[in-house]
Amino acid sequence: MPFDWITRQVSGVLRQGLSFEQVMAASLIDLRHGDNRDLVGPAQYLLLCMNTALGIDDAAHGLARSRIDPAYTALGLRIALGCATLEDAILSVARLYRTASSAVQIELKTEHDVAVLNVRTDSARGADAVLLEDIYLSWIFMHCMYFLGAAMPILEVTTRDPLHYNLGRRHFAVDAPVRHGPVTGMRFSRALLGRRGFRRAGANPHWECFRLWLDFIDEGAWRDDSATLADAGRLRLKDVAERAAVSTSTMRRRLATTGGFRHVRERALVTAAVRRLRTTNDSVEAIAAELGYSDARSLRRFLKAATGTTPQQIRAERMPSDPDDGAVRSRLQAIGAMMGA
Repeated sequence: MPFDWITRQVSGVLRQGLSFEQVMAASLIDLRHGDNRDLVGPAQYLLLCMNTALGIDDAAHGLARSRIDPAYTALGLRIALGCATLEDAILSVARLYRTASSAVQIELKTEHDVAVLNVRTDSARGADAVLLEDIYLSWIFMHCMYFLGAAMPILEVTTRDPLHYNLGRRHFAVDAPVRHGPVTGMRFSRALLGRRGFRRAGANPHWECFRLWLDFIDEGAWRDDSATLADAGRLRLKDVAERAAVSTSTMRRRLATTGGFRHVRERALVTAAVRRLRTTNDSVEAIAAELGYSDARSLRRFLKAATGTTPQQIRAERMPSDPDDGAVRSRLQAIGAMMGA
């Protein structure tokens, strides 16, 4: 995921006094550039979430008016597995968080043959609210997967965040189409609510849940690099506005404080090109063509101006500098054991 998405995620703990550099280092996130050339993987993201929650003793990550004791995360997993059906598990976890704090509220309802799970947060800042809602939507999805013991098919995700980086694509954690809406939530088949649990909680439920989700991610369900590359090359202001369900003039005003649409498009192009250069052996010519450049030289000039490096330098960085996924997973396992003790 793009580095600027991660910097938004840690805004709450930075206001609590944690050091940005220390949080990144503890999460094995390389600050070589400090911009979208530094892509963050799913395991690193999980580790970051755990480190921020533990760093300020708040599972709301400093993004809500009230805190949530991090102990409730392990407790929620154990409570879920003690339930008979997925519906019981979701409602039990919702009651737990409602009792624990006013920071996060989970709502489950049905509409004909579809179940709708919504997440609402109580935050002083609107930007904090939409971030925390996305974090907890992903976390509840992991709860559901852990209960079922397998991937849970989601029909659609809605987000209140007009700048969510997955708008118009598939959600990085849930693997379902994302659209802008009045509430953050996910829709899935109502029939799943009657599914029975798959397993009992082990000694380290956090790690068991994380490992199941990471294996799901590693299967490639969340990745669609070709679509991402093509989307970046064709991106227009009206596309961004349509994904957010607002007019182009409204979106232009919203983007004015962040460098305007030109900055958004350049960021998308850099992110897509860097991802492809680091994760494939595709030629610079092929990547340039997919992004809509007339030739490889134009892409090289663009990347040099935007990042200060050439495609060859970006590609050469990937092998020695990419974090060891095994090391990240080991830290997650250790943290899970500590929190479940």
